[in-house]
Amino acid sequence: MAEVTSQGYNINEAAEKLNVSTRTIRRYIKAGKIRAIKIKGQFGEEYRILELPEDINGTIVDDEEENIDEMQKNVPADDSVSSLKIIMALQEKNLALAAQLGAATERIKALESQVQLLSAPKEEPPAEVKPEEPVKKSWWKRLFS
Repeated sequence: MAEVTSQGYNINEAAEKLNVSTRTIRRYIKAGKIRAIKIKGQFGEEYRILELPEDINGTIVDDEEENIDEMQKNVPADDSVSSLKIIMALQEKNLALAAQLGAATERIKALESQVQLLSAPKEEPPAEVKPEEPVKKSWWKRLFS
């Protein structure tokens, strides 16, 4: 186990020590790979990690260990660790991009509906029905009729 401080590590410090992202540390905590406690902080509750396991860099958050074992067979021994780090980084980037894509898709749908409302033909209000005025007859028709 790594060193233990009286206050423990916050998520940023733990991420720097383990050379992973803060998002990964949060996933490790949720998965139970890192034990953390919540304490009241200056801006609300925050996690404190009392112990950092030394072998955490070798663990994979997703349960795809079989796929990674197959990938390791195809990669030379020197590059396996760096390849795994690249794969994990790409997976995190993929998740972030998927979330952005979903948000962008929803925004596009909202904008399309607004465009349809704006481009729909406007209905003209019904014309007022004016009472018909009697047709005036010319003077000579009035005289001779």
